[in-house]
Amino acid sequence: MSFWEALALVSAAATILGVFLAFYAMVNNRTLKQEAANTREMIQREVANTREMIQQEAANTRAMLTVESANTREILGKFEQGQEEARREAAEARKEMAEANRYLAELIRGEGERTRQAIRASS
Repeated sequence: MSFWEALALVSAAATILGVFLAFYAMVNNRTLKQEAANTREMIQREVANTREMIQQEAANTRAMLTVESANTREILGKFEQGQEEARREAAEARKEMAEANRYLAELIRGEGERTRQAIRASS
């Protein structure tokens, strides 16, 4: 095999290898573009799902806060009602104590008057 024949053979092999690499690059380019599109689509779906989940959680949180707020208002209402009832009972108890004190004062005054009369009668 002469130099020129070897050179022609190497040139033919290089050309075939170049064509193969060009074809492989085109196929690989298409594959990479498709994979990029698939990845982009998947990311967009995940973003949409995440947004939907966040909105749903926000709605659930608002609903829970509304219920909790209503429960808190109810509890505060009962608490205020209990305080008002306790105030009324305390006022009633003060009136009863004042009446009891008046009654005791009347008894003491009556006993004092009887004691004075007994002392005058014996003297």
